[in-house]
Order: sequence, then structure tokens, then C-alpha cells
Amino acid sequence: MDLSRRQLFKKTLIAGAFMSLPHAAIAGSRQPLVVPPLLESRRGKPVFLGLESIQTKLVNDTLTEVWGFNGLYLGPTVRVRKGDFVKLNYRNNLPQLVAMNIQGLQTDSNTLGGIGHSLKPGETWAPIVPINQTAATCYYHSCSLAGSAYQNYRGLVGLWLIEDDESRKANLPNKYGVNDIPLILQDIHLNNQNSPVFSSNEPHFMGNRLFINGQEAPYLNVARGWVRLRLLNASISRSYELRFDDEREFLLIAKEQGFLPEPKPMKSIHLGTGERIEMLVDLNEGGNVSLIAGKKRGIFDKLSLFIDDNGEVADNTVLELRPEGLISAFNRQPSYQFSSIATRPKQIAQERTFHIDNENAMINQKRFDPRRIDVNAKQGSVERWHITSSSAAGFRIQGAKFLVESQNDQAVPDNELVWQDTLRIANKATLLVQFDNRSSNAQPFIFGSSDLLQADKGAIGLLVVQE
Repeated sequence: MDLSRRQLFKKTLIAGAFMSLPHAAIAGSRQPLVVPPLLESRRGKPVFLGLESIQTKLVNDTLTEVWGFNGLYLGPTVRVRKGDFVKLNYRNNLPQLVAMNIQGLQTDSNTLGGIGHSLKPGETWAPIVPINQTAATCYYHSCSLAGSAYQNYRGLVGLWLIEDDESRKANLPNKYGVNDIPLILQDIHLNNQNSPVFSSNEPHFMGNRLFINGQEAPYLNVARGWVRLRLLNASISRSYELRFDDEREFLLIAKEQGFLPEPKPMKSIHLGTGERIEMLVDLNEGGNVSLIAGKKRGIFDKLSLFIDDNGEVADNTVLELRPEGLISAFNRQPSYQFSSIATRPKQIAQERTFHIDNENAMINQKRFDPRRIDVNAKQGSVERWHITSSSAAGFRIQGAKFLVESQNDQAVPDNELVWQDTLRIANKATLLVQFDNRSSNAQPFIFGSSDLLQADKGAIGLLVVQE
């Protein structure tokens, strides 16, 4: 990055002032985490989601126009249960067409929404959504054709959690906002007036600031014990390598469509665009600890970012956890055991090969064409999809789910099999895709890049599933 003499002088002054601040002063300026309110649908209680333009304070006291739901930046967390029907009510109070999707929801396309069902300004839509799947972490968001990146960036994103009887009875932290914490990650580019700006001129969008639930580097006071973090990467293009700043171990317990057969101890994990995970972290002992994106930064790393950000976010803190109180004598490691565990399908209907060109926004050398159905699949079938990418890329599918059979020719062991609908592909992957839900030519599902800018430019295809 070329800097003028004036810019360099200004950055040097800021860096000098930054270095003179003690770490405690920097941490003391953080704001407490805002937890999205919880909307629960039980026994036919309707869920209202009004898409709106609002004013919020992203940094300092500067009011900024953003989008969201029900008067909030981003959306409330919707929690539903298997076996229920949800009376969902959308109302578009925004000045442009918006199509909505609940990524990960296993239902037919006529109730899911998608690019085939756009809401005009002032229009409402009230589908009755059946919940037939086991516990999962989904999310609702804009999937407007050629406009999803901008609309998600403005704030049309919210978590959609599915519970079943087994997940509710499991020995896991389950007090929403207390020891069961939702975290929505977005990178945003702020200009000198602290207003978000968006550009679609590059192949990928990278913001210069990292926001969690609409805040930069927040903290949360929690009681000592085990804490459950539910993470959604709602960034347009950026993926994150997550770890704790003291390199402590955590337990990965779930991905998009359900729980792993057993908790997997890890020290770091990649979270691609659109991916969701659940982790457990032990806070029985020790002091404050931060979940970070990337590597821990020393003072000289932070200083270098003032000179050249090199495409990185200014502060890579996701959340600082501040444990309080005494250790509970009954706070053993959480555990679970579910009857529905993912197993490899035995019958494969057919195999397909897809290549994602992550720079030119194409799949198999083709860009999206609304008049072309790219995949016709039979309802109830399983297919093996071989997917390669020109560089690390995110992949997603609507209305279906998959098991990752192998990544980069490395087979996934049985004790790590879990149903997913989104995946970060470093080079190549083989997926076993199961098609349980119907779609039509008029309202097809989509599949392709989970990088929303790439998707808007054409790196998606149409999927029709019929009997």
C-alpha cells in the first residue's frame, strides 16, 4: 500500500499514541456484548420479521444507517422445535426487492423462499413452515438475485435455531445469552466518517473492521464453568481461523445440521463464509481469555497494521470472556448422546463433478443463467459430488444436506461425520448429498459459492428436486 508523506506522518502519530496506552486501558474501552433478543415459536405462535432501515452506533456515538429486523440491527434469534409448525410473517419495509432464505432449513422450496420468491417494497409473505429436522443451527438472510451481498452486508441476517427433545435434555450449557452465546461475525469497511461502505468491484469483499453482533471487540461477563459459543460467519467473503489467545483447547460439538458423534478437542478451526459451528470452552480456572480470528498479535504486530493493514481487520478480537465467581463443585465436562447420528448412505444414485472458479465467479466454466436448470435430482436420493476450487472457496446448498466424505483426498473418520449444508473447500472435497425436499422449476433451490459477492456475480446454479 503506497502512503503519502502526510498519511505516513498521521499513522506514525496514531501508532505512537497507541503504544503508549497500557493493555488494560485498551481492554477497558470495550463494550459489553449485545445478545440478539430471542423469539420462540411454540404451539403456533407467529414469528414476525419486519425488514427495516434503522440507525445504530457502530463505533463511538456516530449514528449510522443500517438494515435489520424489527427495529434492530441484524435480526432476533428465532428458536423453534422439531415437530412444530411456524407461522412466519415477513414484511418488506425496505425500498428494494428482497428475497429471503433460511439457510440449513430442510423444507420444500415453496415454504423456504429463495431467489424465486422476492418481496416488493411494502409486500408481506406468511408461509407456514414445518420443522421436521433434528437440532441444527441455521440462519435467515437475504438471497436476492445479484443483491444478496449488499443486503446481507447492510444487516439482513439473523440466527434460526432448531431444538429437539434430545438436544433440550442433553447435558450442555443451554441458558441463552448466559452460558449459551450466539455470535454473528461480519467484517465491515468503515470510512473516515465511521460509515460502512460497500464495493462490488473486486472479486471478493474484505472489510477493515470485525464486528460481532454489531459490535467491535466486545466482552462478556460469564459465571465460571463451561460456556457454549454458537458462531455464524455472516461475512461476505472472509473466512476466519478461530482460536483462543492463550492457545487453550476447546471442544467442537456441532456444525450446521447437527451434533458430531462425539466432541472433538481442537485448538483452532477455520470458519468459512456461511458456516456455523458450536464449541464448548472451559472457564473453570484462569482469568480473562479472548476468542480471536487469526494469530495473537503483539504490540509490534498492531503497530505494523497502522502502516499497512495487508487486508487484515484492525482488531481481530471476536469476544473477550471474563469469568466471575467461584468454581462450581458440580461443573463437570458437558456430554451428550443422541440416537440420530450421521451414517454414510449405502446407495449412491449418481456422481457429479463441479469446479468453482473463485476469481471469475463461474461453476464448470458457466455463470448463472435463470433459464437453465443445472441439476435435476430425485427426491429421496443421495448423490456423490466431487467439488474442486481454483482457490479456497465456500460452498453451500439450499434445501438439501451433505456429509463430507473426504477433504483433499483425506477421508473423514466416522466419529467426525456430521450433516452440513455449507463448507469451506481448500482445494477439493467429496460430498454425499441427500435430497429430501422438493423444489420446482418456478421456485428452485440454489447451490454454489457461499461467498455472496461471487454468488451475485454468477457462481451459483439452479437445483430442482422432484419425485
